[in-house]
Amino acid sequence: MGQLPFAEEDSPNKRRKELGPRAKSDIPVNPSSDSPRRWYSRRSLVTLALLGGILALAGLGCDANAHQSILSSTPWTLDGVGGPVAREQLLLFNVLLWTMVIVFVLVEGALLYAAIRFRRKPGDPLPPQTHGHTPLEIAWTIVPTILILGLGVWSVIVLFKLEPGEAIALARAEGREPLRVEAVGHQWWWEFRYEDPIPGSADDALVTTANEMRVPVNTPVIMELKSDDVIHSFWIPKLAGKQDVVPTKTNSMWFLAEETGMYYGQCAEFCGTAHAQMKFRVHVLEEADYNAWVDGFAEPVELSAEASRGQLVFLGDGQCVTCHTVGASDTVNPATGEGVQHGRMQTYIAYTKWLDKRAHERLEDVRTGNEPPTAFAAPNLTDFGCRTTLGAGLLDRNRESLRQWIRDPDGIKPGNRMSELAAIYQTRLDHRADLTETQLGDLVEYLSAQGPDICLR
Repeated sequence: MGQLPFAEEDSPNKRRKELGPRAKSDIPVNPSSDSPRRWYSRRSLVTLALLGGILALAGLGCDANAHQSILSSTPWTLDGVGGPVAREQLLLFNVLLWTMVIVFVLVEGALLYAAIRFRRKPGDPLPPQTHGHTPLEIAWTIVPTILILGLGVWSVIVLFKLEPGEAIALARAEGREPLRVEAVGHQWWWEFRYEDPIPGSADDALVTTANEMRVPVNTPVIMELKSDDVIHSFWIPKLAGKQDVVPTKTNSMWFLAEETGMYYGQCAEFCGTAHAQMKFRVHVLEEADYNAWVDGFAEPVELSAEASRGQLVFLGDGQCVTCHTVGASDTVNPATGEGVQHGRMQTYIAYTKWLDKRAHERLEDVRTGNEPPTAFAAPNLTDFGCRTTLGAGLLDRNRESLRQWIRDPDGIKPGNRMSELAAIYQTRLDHRADLTETQLGDLVEYLSAQGPDICLR
C-alpha cells in the first residue's frame, strides 16, 4: 500500500485532537456559502412540484366509466367489475396494493423522520454506538413474515378459484353444464367457435363467428384459447384477467357475466403491426335472445336485388369466398380438432414456402398448373349483420364504414392481411379494391343482409 507522506505524529487528525473542538464562532463564514444550499432547496421544490403534477395528470386520466376500466367507487365496493372472476382478482389486487402502500408509508415515514429528527448538526459529538434493538428487530421480522404468508395463501386460494373446474362445479350445482367457447387468435382478429352452443341441447350445430362473442347472462363460460400464428393475450377487463394465447398450446380460463350488456376486450400481448387494433367485444344476452341467435345462425336469408348482385361479387369478381365463409359455420375435422380457418392458414404457409423457391421454378409451376392455392384465415361472415363493429372493433359497422373498409382496408388498419393478400388489392397502384362503386354498393348490401332475424329486425 505504501506510506503516507507524513508521520503519524504529524497527521492532521492528531493535531485536531490536540487542539480540541473549534468554537462555532471560530469557523470562518463565507457570505455566499448558503447559496448552494438555497439552490438545492429550490431544485427539490421544483422536482416535488413536477412529480405532483405528473400524479395529478395520472389521476385525471383514471375514469371509472371508461370502456375497459375496473375502477370502483371505493376500493372495497368492487362495483367496477361484472362477474365473480374479475371480482376475486380485483379484491386480491386491492388488498395487495393497499397493504404495500401502508407498509411503504410507514417504513419511508419512519426513515424520513429519523433522518430529519436525528440528523447530525455542526459541532455535534459522535453519538453513542449501539448494537441494535432486539425486540424491535424481532417485531419487524415476524410481522412481514405473517403478512407475506397470509397474502401468499390467499393468492393460491384465488388461483384455484380461477381454474375452469370452478366453472364446472358452479354450473353443475345448478343442474346444468357450462358453455364452452374456443377462441383462436389470428393476426389481427379473434375467431370464436361454439361446438356445443346450447349445453345439454340435442342440437349439436357448430357456430363460428369473429370479433364479437355472444354469451348468455349468469352462465359460466369456459374459454379454450389457441393461436394460429404468434403469442396473443386474451383479456376482458371487467369479466376476467389476462390469459396468454400460445401457438401449439391450449390455455383455459372462465368467466361469468352477471348483467346483460356489452363488455370490451383486447389483445394484451404485442403481436405485430396491428396489435393495438386487435379488439373484440362480448355481448351478454338474456338466455332467450342468446338461444334465438344460435337457432337462427346460418339460416337462409332473403336477399334484395342489390344483395343478390352483391352475392355474385362475393363469389366472383371480389373473390371474397377464397378466405371468408357466409351462410355456414366453419367446420371442424373430428380427427384433428382443427377447423376451416386452420386449413386456410396451412394453405397460406405452403404458399409462402412456394414463394421462397427460385423465380424460374415458380414460373415453371405456373406454366404447368402447379402453383399452390392462396388462402388465409379470415373472419366468418355468417352473422355479419349482428355485429356492431368492423376491423376487429376498429369502426362502428354501418353501410358507409363498410364501403370504406372494403375499398381501402390498409388506409384504416395498416398491416391487415386482407389488403396484403386478396387479389383485388394487387392490381391497382394505390392498393385499393379493384371494384366499381356499383359493385361496392351491392357487396355492402349482401354482407349487411347476413344474420339471424333477431339481429336484423
